[in-house]
Amino acid sequence: MPARRLRILAPLLLIVTLTACVPSVYDHPYPVRPVELPRDQAAHRAPIEWWYYTGHLTDAQGHHYGFELTFFKVYAPPSMKAFGFVPMDLLMEKAYVGHFAVTDLTDHRFASAQTSTVWGYQGGSSRDRYDVYVADWSAQTIPGTDRQHIRASGDGYSIDLTLDPEKPDALHGDPPGIQSMGPGGVSYYVSNTRMQVSGTLGVDCTFLGCRDLQVTGLAWHDHRWGDFSMSGYAGWDWYSLQFDDDTELMLYLIRADGGGLAAEAGSFVTQDGRTVHLAAKDFVVTPSGRTWTSPATGAVYPLGWRVQVPRFGIDVTVAPVMDDQEMDTKATTGIAYWEGDVRASGSRTGVGYVELTNYDRHPAPTRAGP
Repeated sequence: MPARRLRILAPLLLIVTLTACVPSVYDHPYPVRPVELPRDQAAHRAPIEWWYYTGHLTDAQGHHYGFELTFFKVYAPPSMKAFGFVPMDLLMEKAYVGHFAVTDLTDHRFASAQTSTVWGYQGGSSRDRYDVYVADWSAQTIPGTDRQHIRASGDGYSIDLTLDPEKPDALHGDPPGIQSMGPGGVSYYVSNTRMQVSGTLGVDCTFLGCRDLQVTGLAWHDHRWGDFSMSGYAGWDWYSLQFDDDTELMLYLIRADGGGLAAEAGSFVTQDGRTVHLAAKDFVVTPSGRTWTSPATGAVYPLGWRVQVPRFGIDVTVAPVMDDQEMDTKATTGIAYWEGDVRASGSRTGVGYVELTNYDRHPAPTRAGP
């Protein structure tokens, strides 16, 4: 080999050789062990992890707003190469992504924003305590308490909120905190299903500032981590309902590629904070038949559902407060999804959120009756 070519290739060969010896979170399956709180509120060295907030706010004039705030952390897999041969995890060990949305029922407007370390923003999380941020968006536990503080802004709105859990953490799955994802693997899944909220909602935001409203309300917080994969599935439907009788319901349906469902499970949280695991046989979710087509992505979303959990006497109709609540986050996560503020009526009443992913790529699932 000519000396000149060797001098050019030597640094690149050295990089590849050294990175082949660097331990990766993908080297071994993520360990399955009992959840330990509050330790597990912090970040983990897991291939994928997210912290998720949805909630319902009311200002002094009685105007209502929904909000969503999400932080994702993903480690770069060694199989991903830059320039065709340099392991991506050498250049960027992990990436952080943030999504933020407000459903404004007064102006009948849905606003959304996204940010990512991929585009040069700062991002990070602590493995010692709950503290995660992307740019100036953040979520953390207030030291010395179990209260949480969240901040975000974008598309004309901002939030600066304090959240106070009313119940113990809900550990979803069987065993508690270990949630099967079907063929996709296993994840850890912990929630604060009922949190009292107070703080500031900024509206009409510009570079000069916002018009701040004092708000109170109710929120839900999810924390999920592990080495599960959703790449082989058509999509994910998730339901969180907070009933007026101080109980909560979480359901998820993983849609299989080609139709049908690959996995289903859920939890019911009692008034005194007990989390009861629900298997697929314990509940039925039936779409109403009404759909909404996104003008931005062409996705056709089912909107409106009948949710039945006979064991707990639940038979409710779930309906969105408005149709257009789609998050087009292809710039940061590569997907579009509907994340909507909903209301429940029937045997119980309450508020909630529903998430529907990948309906621009795959049609709605079908399911038999109870």
